[in-house]
Amino acid sequence: MGIVDQAKALRARLVENTMPQRFVFHHVPKCGGTSVGRALRKRYILSQATVKPDQSFFAFEAYSGRSDREAMLVDVAELREQMMLYHMFDDVHCVSLHVPFSDIAHARFAERYKFITVLREPVARFVSHYFWSYQKPNDHARIEEDFETFLGTERARRLGASYVEYYSGAPMAPDLAEPELIARAIANLRERFDVVGRLDDLPGFEASLHQALGVRIKVGHENKARQPQATRKTMVTPELMARAREVCAPDIAVWDAMFGAGGADD
Repeated sequence: MGIVDQAKALRARLVENTMPQRFVFHHVPKCGGTSVGRALRKRYILSQATVKPDQSFFAFEAYSGRSDREAMLVDVAELREQMMLYHMFDDVHCVSLHVPFSDIAHARFAERYKFITVLREPVARFVSHYFWSYQKPNDHARIEEDFETFLGTERARRLGASYVEYYSGAPMAPDLAEPELIARAIANLRERFDVVGRLDDLPGFEASLHQALGVRIKVGHENKARQPQATRKTMVTPELMARAREVCAPDIAVWDAMFGAGGADD
């Protein structure tokens, strides 16, 4: 055996001995997942991978030759699922990425991989997502409209059903508010995920990760808000917040099913 092969074998043994439990962390935007993902990848530094949202979108754009950005924001999910499956077939132990739940991945890898995610109160997540993307230069998913105008768009309706998009197994469905898809998202979270945390209880989430993975993870706080709270309060009136709750009805149904009605945000 050559020196390169010996080094590879040594690394493989080290990875298996120090981080034996493989997992996928499904990261819904603005649920604290950047902090969680980075903490997990640091702990699994010898065997970790991600799929970056901007780069995967631009790769999809270049390969497809398309320019219909709003539709591409939906269709790129297929490429990201394929990239996740590539990492799993390559036996990467820590896969952390913006990717919807995959029936294929679960069917092929449920015996070897844990499936992990974290949720945030839906309306707070929706507002945070809007302001993170609002007029963000060079961002593939930037939002141009002011908050009131945005609430009437198809993009907003999909954003208010992000949990259905990410957990139903049908991320490209035309109507994510379908009761059947909401029920599938809830069933997948309850029955097929090994850890479902909530952002307003990070200590509890960290304890569940320790139990599932056998390693301790300390989650920091990254990707903080781009706009000050004063700007948000000016743009998001109580009336518009009530409309946002209506838009987020599919995700609120998922949240309430998992944690009970109501809930807090960090």
